[in-house]
Amino acid sequence: MKIFDKFLKLLKTDRNTFLTYVLALGSVYVLVDRIVEFILIVFTGVASRYWGPISYAIAFAFPIFTFLFSMSSKFISCDDDKIFWFKSYCISLYILGVTMLVEWFNKLVWLGLISLPGYDVIVSQFSYLIKPALSSIALVLPLLSWHWLFNQLYVKFNKDKKDSLFDYEGLNLSDTSIGWGPYTNEVFLGMDKDHGNSVKIPEIRRYESTLVVGISGAGKTSLIFEPWVAQDIDKKFFYKESSKTLAFAALKSGIATLNCPYDNDYINKNFNLNMLVPVENKKKLYKSYLSKFIYAESGSSIYYRNLGITYVAPEDETINRVKSICENFGMSYNLVDPNDSNSVGLNPFSFDNPVQTALSISTILKGFYEENKLDISMFYYNAELTNQIIENLAVLLKVTYPKLNNGKLPNLEDMYKLLNNFSLIEKMCKIIENDANLAETYQNQLNYFKKNFYDNSPNRAQMEKLVAYPISQLDNLLRYPGVKKILCNRSNNMNFDNALLNGDITLVCTRRGDLGENAHKLFGLFFLLLMQFSVLRRAGNENTRLPHFLYIDEFPDFICPAIEPIFTIYRKYRVATVISAQNLSQLNAKGEKIGNTIIANCANKIVFGGNTPEDNEWWGKELGEKKEWTYSMVKYDQSKGKYDSSFSPKYENKQKYSPGKIQSLKFKKCAYKVKGIKGDIVNGTANLDFLPSKFKEKQKIKEYNFTKYSSGVNEDSNTSKNTIRKSKVNDDINYNPIRSTSSRFDDNNAEAITFVFKNNKKRKKENA
Repeated sequence: MKIFDKFLKLLKTDRNTFLTYVLALGSVYVLVDRIVEFILIVFTGVASRYWGPISYAIAFAFPIFTFLFSMSSKFISCDDDKIFWFKSYCISLYILGVTMLVEWFNKLVWLGLISLPGYDVIVSQFSYLIKPALSSIALVLPLLSWHWLFNQLYVKFNKDKKDSLFDYEGLNLSDTSIGWGPYTNEVFLGMDKDHGNSVKIPEIRRYESTLVVGISGAGKTSLIFEPWVAQDIDKKFFYKESSKTLAFAALKSGIATLNCPYDNDYINKNFNLNMLVPVENKKKLYKSYLSKFIYAESGSSIYYRNLGITYVAPEDETINRVKSICENFGMSYNLVDPNDSNSVGLNPFSFDNPVQTALSISTILKGFYEENKLDISMFYYNAELTNQIIENLAVLLKVTYPKLNNGKLPNLEDMYKLLNNFSLIEKMCKIIENDANLAETYQNQLNYFKKNFYDNSPNRAQMEKLVAYPISQLDNLLRYPGVKKILCNRSNNMNFDNALLNGDITLVCTRRGDLGENAHKLFGLFFLLLMQFSVLRRAGNENTRLPHFLYIDEFPDFICPAIEPIFTIYRKYRVATVISAQNLSQLNAKGEKIGNTIIANCANKIVFGGNTPEDNEWWGKELGEKKEWTYSMVKYDQSKGKYDSSFSPKYENKQKYSPGKIQSLKFKKCAYKVKGIKGDIVNGTANLDFLPSKFKEKQKIKEYNFTKYSSGVNEDSNTSKNTIRKSKVNDDINYNPIRSTSSRFDDNNAEAITFVFKNNKKRKKENA
């Protein structure tokens, strides 16, 4: 099929369209041939060539398969096209059927005449009777049956069979592996309860967000979140280990070098293909060799397959299980946990640019305002003016604090002090004024502070009122030692830009039980909004941004207007979101507008049993309907003394899952509605399971000796160059240069990597 596909690529078509075209030409030929024979019978009483059953079986196959393949071809651009091809198909079968019967009856008549003793006399003397009789018989069948065909196609079909045809997809020979497989970030949900096939969500549809709904104890975390996060970790491990194997072979063969010297332990543990640089005159060979791991290309840049994961959960049990999986797979991770001394910091002042710092902090505090807008009646609050204060203070701190404290980063506690003591603002402004360059750069900020925060400034009293709300929010955040340690960290802070760029794994525990409801919400929202600031300014485009998968357990705690971009535009930034809730009411708690936005933009939905009757009714409609033919008993009209002739089957929509069926779903079972590769809706019920045992076991990590290539020079380059000159590596995009019986690459023998050369007789002699 690969050779056939290459041929079709030259023709700029696909399998179904090409076969439809060829079979349609064959159908036309067959029809013309049989119509000519029919005309001969009508005008001469005899055909020139009679076909037998096998010939007609082949003839019937042409229009049948033409119709079947056409339904998924490029010839179908609308429903009217389907009607045209269906009617053409029916008319073709009708013509073949009529000509076959006429031809065979004509043949039987002639065989009967030939078997009579006086055949010669009959034919010679009574031909004027035989020819008209045979011609008349040939015309009888089409004249008597054409009305029936017309009635079926243009009356009954238009009445109740159109919808059935519109839903029919025919036979599809397109390559179903596109968008699926080990080199994509698909995720396995479970086994379909009715049909036993695997239910998977393709990578391209994961970006359209997933909603998981189930009551407490239904298994949202243990049956969905943990297995999905584990699958993503496994895929990340596969990318790293298999690309490491290929990279070592590339270095050994001389088609690539390392971009700088690396410690051997470090490169084995943290390998990624960005560490390689293709040799200039072998770039084409290099790209062909690593084609399965090239995600995209833009100019001279190559983007390799990888992925990032962020998991936000309120409890430490699930975070600890995911940590264990990372450790078993040798994956490093960023841990954000108020109760863990090794937690990384979330200091927004860690951004290099003062403006980025200012915008990130104002975005977060604005989100806090929107989340608690019903509770700020005690404050004098103006969103625009307050944001202006926060942003200018952030710039002031970012510029002056390191100068006063030996290069240390400022933090939110420093901002909290400035908001409570305006005299400190005036002192920091003096520092800028004493530096001519800074004074010129930040002249607008200095004028702003002089006018609003200095002693005896005209707007100072108003500013004291405006900062009351941000002071209260910062006080809530910094009241808890663990949270304060993370948010005010001056040295070890998470860089969201790099985390998204490099595909880091980040685990966030909001400690709902330890921090309390309010602090847990603020801490989780702080993280999400700080991450959002980096997501919405990711460099690149939809094709070049590295996939990142964001999981948020018990998401309703963080609902506010500020998080809408997660569902409306994260898809463009290649961030796929999975959220969970206990019921639909939680999603609408902050208003139907935000709730409906979340529900509508979650293209993939999963629901467990045990919901409220109202939710079950909604899910019954949401999971979709199925169309099927329905039949009812034929009514007998006693007054007329006959059955009702108006009876006909109906093709109707029926609810696929009743509220009762959704309610009664057992543990480890769910109903799902997900999107397929082509955007089609796939729904059903699935059997789920806990984490497979392999995720609880240490995985074998391959070790290679990269030391001799760390200098940037390949010590085997001479022999490799000779090998490359004498041999030609298959540059097919589907070529797999690794010959191994294990997909996990468990063999630690570096010599297990081999190339497949077309001419290797000489090499065999040398090895012998």
